[in-house]
Amino acid sequence: MIIVLNGPLGIGKSTLAEALSERIEMCVSLDGDYLVAANPPAENELEHLHSTIALVVDHHKKFGYRNFVINHFWRSAEDLDELRSRLHADSDFHCFRLTLPLDEIVRRIERRAGARALDEIEFERATVVEEYEILNAGSGSELGEPFDVSAAPDELAERLLKRLCADATAR
Repeated sequence: MIIVLNGPLGIGKSTLAEALSERIEMCVSLDGDYLVAANPPAENELEHLHSTIALVVDHHKKFGYRNFVINHFWRSAEDLDELRSRLHADSDFHCFRLTLPLDEIVRRIERRAGARALDEIEFERATVVEEYEILNAGSGSELGEPFDVSAAPDELAERLLKRLCADATAR
């Protein structure tokens, strides 16, 4: 099973990914921001990210891992389709677009700013607005099934897993 968490900066993708991977047996959590981080950046960051994810997933499968939680910000349905294709995952590919009001995301970013080594608050504020607009410009679930993340991470993980179980039962 592959669970993709799509959302803007600061919404809680990494926190939810950690909570999920702790509850799913034989699970690996992959953070897209870390996988694509390179200096200098790759010419085609999306190609670099997707090929790295595919490589890492194949590697972990050799050691018996069957489930993956991948978090990142994807801009288009085509980007997500390309990832799904690259991973050869159809029925076991579940994408969630994490949702919160913009002002709450900004509050989360500001709250964590004091704990960061670099002062990136202005960059993060501008980035979250841009990403938020991209994710909310669509007409529905093309960037992931909407999933409200206003609760605590443990509660969110349980709710998301119940949703996945209900989907599997419905098939």
